[in-house]
Amino acid sequence: MDMSLTHSPLLLVVALFAAAALTWWTYGRTTPTVRGLRRMVLATLRFVALFIVILLLFEPIFRRMDSRDDPPILAVLTDVSESLSVAEGSTLIREALAGLSDDDIRFYSFDANATRLLEFNPDSLRFNGDRTDIARGLNHVERDLDRRNLRGVLLISDGRYNTGRNPLYLAERFKVPIYTTVIGDTMTQRDVRVTRIVTNEVAYLGTQVPVRVGVRASGFEGERVTVSLSDGGRRVQSEAITLPEDGVEVTVDLFATPTSAGIHRLTGSVSQSPGEVTYRNNAESATVRVLDTKRQVLMLAAAPGPDLTALRSVLEADANIVLTTLTQRAPGLFYEGTLPENLTQYDLLILAGYPGRAADPSVAARVAAAISDGLSALFILTQQTDLSRLSTAFGDALPVRPEVIRPGFSEAGFVISPAGSTHPALQVPDVERSAVGGLPPVLVNESRWSVAPDARVLATQRRGGVALNDPLLVVRSRGDSRTAAFLGAGTWRWANVPADLEAVSGFFPGLMENLMQWTTARTDRRRVRVRPTHAQFGEREPVTFTGQVYDESLNPIEDADLRVTITAPGSAQTPFTMRPVGNGRYTLNAGVLGPGSYTFSARAERAGEALGSDGGAFSVGSLALEFREPGADATLMRQLALRSGGRVVPIADVPSLRDQLASEGRFEAHTIEQEHETPLLHLPILLAIVIAALTLEWFLRKRGGMV
Repeated sequence: MDMSLTHSPLLLVVALFAAAALTWWTYGRTTPTVRGLRRMVLATLRFVALFIVILLLFEPIFRRMDSRDDPPILAVLTDVSESLSVAEGSTLIREALAGLSDDDIRFYSFDANATRLLEFNPDSLRFNGDRTDIARGLNHVERDLDRRNLRGVLLISDGRYNTGRNPLYLAERFKVPIYTTVIGDTMTQRDVRVTRIVTNEVAYLGTQVPVRVGVRASGFEGERVTVSLSDGGRRVQSEAITLPEDGVEVTVDLFATPTSAGIHRLTGSVSQSPGEVTYRNNAESATVRVLDTKRQVLMLAAAPGPDLTALRSVLEADANIVLTTLTQRAPGLFYEGTLPENLTQYDLLILAGYPGRAADPSVAARVAAAISDGLSALFILTQQTDLSRLSTAFGDALPVRPEVIRPGFSEAGFVISPAGSTHPALQVPDVERSAVGGLPPVLVNESRWSVAPDARVLATQRRGGVALNDPLLVVRSRGDSRTAAFLGAGTWRWANVPADLEAVSGFFPGLMENLMQWTTARTDRRRVRVRPTHAQFGEREPVTFTGQVYDESLNPIEDADLRVTITAPGSAQTPFTMRPVGNGRYTLNAGVLGPGSYTFSARAERAGEALGSDGGAFSVGSLALEFREPGADATLMRQLALRSGGRVVPIADVPSLRDQLASEGRFEAHTIEQEHETPLLHLPILLAIVIAALTLEWFLRKRGGMV
């Protein structure tokens, strides 16, 4: 135990001597004079009061050290996902854990979540988790036993995680060794499985939805199986295939045509083959949100021409687009009618060479104002474009602007820039990027273009075999508005390529579709946003939601009343209230729901004022995640142990692991020393002593008639 002061102890000694001298001198000159014992008592009382006051002014702090033994702890983390029930894995785990019952062992289980097993009984383990998140389980143990003498973690699993982050990254910084026990067959097993199902997240009513189903097999090379596609349990298409060699994936492209709006659950499945280790992975599902509305597109054309014809043929072939075309005939007049008063009814505005020489300045100004106000726009240069009118009327509404206008056109090739190599607008399916350079040249204007500072150049020009920095395809995001500009005329050549350029025949339609998708994908500025944590939940998995609520300036609102109504397949509705968790975020656990497709609506209010609404859909059904890759991943489990300083423990050695660690000196008690500080200024007894001393001194002085 020791004491520390905020000032020098020597200064304290000097102050106390001064206080003692002053006290003794004061009681040597009193009226009446006091001597002997009375003088000694009065001086002592005053000095005690002064001593304590002066001492407290130096803010003394007493420190003492306490030590205690913290017993060692071994955490046992058991995987209880469905995959552990295969090949008697659950039985082996229960038998091994039955031999662990010491007080210094803590038991945990995990699947998609992790939990502490306070009253552990191996027979109570239920291996029915739909997902496996090893990293979450390890994190839970680390947090739960923080500041305890955790000496190691025994991880019992097959190593097949399908949710969460890669646990190897966690193992590298884990504070204690991880000992791993591998459950399951590490040898390749006979199995046929659906490895993936890929489709669009959003589709439109009455249009084909492409679905790609991946199939992989082990031990069935050369056998014939049938791959089927079902929509809500109704088979819509199937195809027979021959299974390739082990480990090689074969893909099958199938199609579904939804006949109703809402959430559709598409299931790709492969027929069962005798001798498979499990049939649980013979199907995989994906959800598609089917909309009954299509994109409304308004196309303004400067004049008739081959470029307009080629563009119209591409747009009219897309069943998801409702196209309105207005072709300039004379100032203020179009062949097809008049310009609508309300341009905000459209999702996208395409300027096919517009404005031309016949464009009315007031109409062009209206169009430019609509783009500046947030209407998505795609400008495509043609030989009929009037660049002077474009510069005057549109200003900086588009991502490019003619800076120095020159007449005349020349041919140029299409070169993808570094920014364009990763942009979604140029990710055209079935067209190799290296083949794009073989496209026929387009016609570029000799004018010099000024690119907006916040725009990106996705493609540049090549003239005479030399790549230039002159822009050819430019895009820009500004607030909620997205715009794009293609500065090449003669695109009819791309829409009608000869037979020797068949490899790039799909580039022009794909590019137009990607540009329309990108420009109409708006930044999310909704004030209320509610989403399920998964698009598909398992049959035994709680349905959970996350939500966010913002004010008009997109500042988070923490005290909103956010209600969610879930509509079941039979139209039964159940209301819920989301719980605020701070910073404008909300959560909801709706519990376990029955299988089927669900929709939900959310509405937020504060003090009776409506803040906004949201909605969506999700599905509940059996998940095949746990059986996507049957067998154990011994490599991952071994790496988890090595990177954390542990080792692989055979299942037979699990009951004796604690004793093994103790014999190796890895399971010892830890002495914890803790320092305690006591500021004397916080002790009320000292104030009581000061008051008592001064009171007694005053009483004795009055009784002796002193002044």
